[in-house]
Amino acid sequence: MITRNATILSAFAVTAALAVTSYQNQVGFISDAPKQIAVVGAAGEDVVFKDAEGKTVLTVTAPEASMWKPANEEASLVDFSELKTPGTYYAFVGDDSIGHPINISDNALEGVTKASLKFFYFQRSSIELTEEFAGKYARPMGTPDTAVMYHSSTGKEDLTATFNGAKGWYDAGDYGKYIVNSGISTYTLLQLYRQNRAYFDTLNLNIPESGNDVPDILDEIRWNIEWMLTMQDDDGGVFHKLTTKQFAGMVLPDKVTKQRYAIGKSITATRDFVAVTALAADIYKRFDPEFAEKCAVAAGKARWWSKQNPYEFFTQPRDVGTGTYTDASAADEFAWSSAEFYRITGNKDILEDLHQYKLTKGRHKLQGWQTVFALAAFTIATDPVAFDEEDVGLARDFIFDLADTYIKQLDNGYGLAIDNGDFYWGSNSVVANKGMVLIHAYILSDEKKYLDAAQGILDYLLGRNPLDLSFVTGWGVNQVMNPHHRPSEGDTVVAPVPGMLVGGPNSTADDCAKTYVDSEAPAKSYYDNSCSYATNEVAINWNAPLAYLAGSLQAIYATGKKFEVGSDTSAVYDITAIPAARTALKTRAAGDRLIFKDNSVRLERTLRDGTKTYFDLRGKAIR
Repeated sequence: MITRNATILSAFAVTAALAVTSYQNQVGFISDAPKQIAVVGAAGEDVVFKDAEGKTVLTVTAPEASMWKPANEEASLVDFSELKTPGTYYAFVGDDSIGHPINISDNALEGVTKASLKFFYFQRSSIELTEEFAGKYARPMGTPDTAVMYHSSTGKEDLTATFNGAKGWYDAGDYGKYIVNSGISTYTLLQLYRQNRAYFDTLNLNIPESGNDVPDILDEIRWNIEWMLTMQDDDGGVFHKLTTKQFAGMVLPDKVTKQRYAIGKSITATRDFVAVTALAADIYKRFDPEFAEKCAVAAGKARWWSKQNPYEFFTQPRDVGTGTYTDASAADEFAWSSAEFYRITGNKDILEDLHQYKLTKGRHKLQGWQTVFALAAFTIATDPVAFDEEDVGLARDFIFDLADTYIKQLDNGYGLAIDNGDFYWGSNSVVANKGMVLIHAYILSDEKKYLDAAQGILDYLLGRNPLDLSFVTGWGVNQVMNPHHRPSEGDTVVAPVPGMLVGGPNSTADDCAKTYVDSEAPAKSYYDNSCSYATNEVAINWNAPLAYLAGSLQAIYATGKKFEVGSDTSAVYDITAIPAARTALKTRAAGDRLIFKDNSVRLERTLRDGTKTYFDLRGKAIR
């Protein structure tokens, strides 16, 4: 048998050369957390763990191998959780070292937690990144966005006017800023803080605001919320996105000089805005009551607009080619935003809105920007004092229905709550969001099986996968090096910006990764090349659940505590109806009218280009 030397051989050369192969978290294991590695080719053999001096500290017999379908291979899940003493260890089968150095410490995940959050600083718009905070990734300010124009799709009369749309985070590998995707990303980070305040109150991210009286995580989040506030129109509605008309090239942001526009105004963006600003009004009141009040008022204005314009779905203008972030139903956004707005007002009218979109079985879906019912479930289930008993019960059922489904997926050689159906665009965010569900199930039940399953998902992202690859830039022995990320491609630094979670294996990739698609092993359908946006792009809504997952695990083990359900009493605001003039969007021509179609009353919308779209009376598009 050949001794594996990861510092000389590539992961793939080692895999081919050795009869025994091991896949593991390459970053580190928390002392008291579960510790598992997936070993191929060692069923029934002893796996010996040795310390840095070569002394045997633990021996575990590899169990019978079992199949993990996404990898199309059998593996033995070796559990060495008994090993708790901080230090560096190595695993052996016979005389041969397998896998990578095993790092154990009480704060093993603090570094990757900080890095996943620091990513958002690197994504900041409208600011120079100085060497003091960005190191070798320092760059000039780009896209100041102090003179943003209105696209005709916004419905504004004066298209020569401009507004200040500064700050915010670049959405992904490109330089656009999108309210919908900002919505779920910002919420996820706010919930990370809300549920782990003791830990994050003192965590230093080395950002320009570090050292003030506000936790760094909240300073970073505020940079994006302040941009979101600029996207609210005078009538309360929220512009859908701020971008150039077409994507920029693979350059640094200061090279992006084409005019940037506010584009569209939509019900989904507006409702996402309501949810985020309402939650921000609660969390920031402790630190800046004036800013918190501004958020609460903005949420009220946006809610008023959304009640008057429930069918204003975004339609991509013909002269625009940037991301769309549009869907055909806003029922989930109404449910989520109603839950958040009710928390800060206690207004029974808003509770009625929530009850129009109950969290019934058919709505039990993993969260993503397209569907956010789960976000409502998280909020309601963790604040049972604020909501009706029935609502809390439905929210809990929602979370446990998903979490228990994931637990059933664990019976495989890799020990992962991941199956074949998870490997589509952004698969790594899919599994990270599963981790968020599992942690909520743990918070609600105190059953450690959920926390342990969440740990397994993080282990997957950090290397316990058949590619033997850490999907987080800058972290791991074998880490991704060529993400689809314009700042990393446009600078002169060989290594990409650290702390970014790439999209991951995609069995439907249709770009340069197409030749790497493995229909028999979707978990191997990946190409580490910047040309592959389908497998290697980065995005704020992918990093946010990574930060939530790593940060929650580190905080829970570091403090010895989890979030106490019902312990968090929201700030309360008296937000009454906001009077404003309704603005008709210029995308309309003949406007909307009710018609009889397919044996039902439908809403017919005629757009400026003559296209007709049909909706049922709940706002769902009829295809």
